Amino acid sequence: MKKRYFAVSVIFTMIMLCLTACASGDNDTIKIGSIHPLTGSMAYEGQAMVNSQKIAIDKINSEGGINGRKLELVVKDSMGTSSGAANAALKLANDGVIALTGTYTSSSAQVVSRMAEKTKIPFVVTVASSDSLLKNGYKYTFRIQPSVSVFSKNFLDYLKFVKTDDMKTVAFIYENSNYGAGIAEYISDHIDETGLEIVGMLSYAATTSTLSSEVTKLAALNPDLLVPIGYYSDQSLLMKEILERDIHFNTILGCANGAFSDAKFLDAYGNQVDGIYDINYRYNPNSSETDYLLKTYLEEYGVDIPVHAIYGYESIMVVADALRRADTDDANSVRDALAAADIKEHILPQGDIVFDESGENINSAGVLVRIEDAKHVIVYPEEYADK
Repeated sequence: MKKRYFAVSVIFTMIMLCLTACASGDNDTIKIGSIHPLTGSMAYEGQAMVNSQKIAIDKINSEGGINGRKLELVVKDSMGTSSGAANAALKLANDGVIALTGTYTSSSAQVVSRMAEKTKIPFVVTVASSDSLLKNGYKYTFRIQPSVSVFSKNFLDYLKFVKTDDMKTVAFIYENSNYGAGIAEYISDHIDETGLEIVGMLSYAATTSTLSSEVTKLAALNPDLLVPIGYYSDQSLLMKEILERDIHFNTILGCANGAFSDAKFLDAYGNQVDGIYDINYRYNPNSSETDYLLKTYLEEYGVDIPVHAIYGYESIMVVADALRRADTDDANSVRDALAAADIKEHILPQGDIVFDESGENINSAGVLVRIEDAKHVIVYPEEYADK
């Protein structure tokens, strides 16, 4: 009887010690959720976002963590769908994350934004540009990157650095989601400001396997300016079609183009795409932290960082800044700290990161990039220009 009592006592003690250790381990780690497409047509973009987030996590942890506690990135695959993003957000909420990040597509971000509001877990958008995302009056969603309207206004402003006197006509080719169609619609509504005449508005699904007929139509239209808007896979498909058929356009200016500003695009087409412009995300070339990210990404993943992935890195830095100021991992306190953010040290080509009441970064902006000698060169704004 005594032996049985002793055995039960030992087992009970071991269980309590295990529970205490597990609780202590959880208490030492702050979990941040990441929802991005890791399978499907946008897996390349989604994985790059996660890669850059891991670099940010490792950097913070190597410097002592947040108030002595380590960060842990908990990654879930959205599969590039709204339902996948919803399931991922629910799993992360149940897993005890103090913030959500994601999602690369606007439709997925809408779902996660609603989930964040319901669960009271702050959501920091990495990439998702739809204007409607922050029009719901929600208090738990914050976006660092430029929105559709910001990119469109950048286009109207930066166009003067590209437009020549003999440039009279313009054609748009864009993927038909809130992102692509939203930018095309905004610019077309304000096209009178540019002095250009629209001769074509061609749309397609981002999952398309061919743009042959669209390129045929564009060639017949022969616009002075071609404006392509879309994700990496479809826009790379567009350029492949143009090059293989040896079709010439006087000027090509992308707007938030998922391919034109990506290092992988240059690897694929080299000098063949010299002269193309794009208004898009970029890093601040004058920042030492930028140098660290570029070097580390290349060392760890063997390729140059895809430009959209800088927002994956910065999303973690923004959450970390809020955690430091909140001095707690309470989600509501982190939300309040995000709302009060005024981040001066960052890697983006803009002023301080400050969120308005809707959660929009009031200083977000794109830059004008030109491809020269198979390299991306920032040409405007001047304070971030390479030349």
